[in-house]
Amino acid sequence: LCAVNVHWHLGAEHLSEGQFDENGKGPSSDGYKYRLGHRCHFYDEADPKFTTPYEWKHCKDMHVGETYEVHWPHSAAGACGTEWQFQTPFYDGVFCNDGVVNILTPLNTYKNIGVQSQTYTIVNDESYFHDNLMYGMIVDENFGVDMTMYTGSTTGTSRDNDVCSRFAPITWQVDRKCHMISASSFDKMCEMMKMQKDDMSDDLHAHGSRMTVADHLTAD
Repeated sequence: LCAVNVHWHLGAEHLSEGQFDENGKGPSSDGYKYRLGHRCHFYDEADPKFTTPYEWKHCKDMHVGETYEVHWPHSAAGACGTEWQFQTPFYDGVFCNDGVVNILTPLNTYKNIGVQSQTYTIVNDESYFHDNLMYGMIVDENFGVDMTMYTGSTTGTSRDNDVCSRFAPITWQVDRKCHMISASSFDKMCEMMKMQKDDMSDDLHAHGSRMTVADHLTAD
């Protein structure tokens, strides 16, 4: 499998109590165009790294101090190692090559499609810079340590507890902890997205977060 797309959601779609949940904090959400999900707990309006505006050059409609959940869809049917590896919408990348992923019998989506997820609060502080968010989640002694892995489905606001995704099950790997990251890290990622062969401009902004999945619908 290889990463075939990167995109992010406004707030966190996943719930991790005490990390990103309904009691999280952030800047004013007045004027937001998309549904806001859960928030992390780092935000402090008295600390300038959460409130000092950043001059965004590549990402669109982003806010210092806000929480974003980043997703990296991976697929065995991606154009791995080619100039077309990263595509928008992500389904184009996931199903790029025919005859690999089967959503009917025999079902193999859980083997051939996966998503990495990591949640961040954006700060205006270069000590939190990471130079490559494009190709997958950060994994080091602090990032990607407390992980949950499960089979679920694709997300977004077109899905809820009544309307399911037809693309399931897929394998999720979710970092349960929230992390601070510099605004410049996101802007560098957006710059790299602009350099891809496929037009990724529709993923240069945050997408809305779906409502949290009801307990009776979640995987064990």
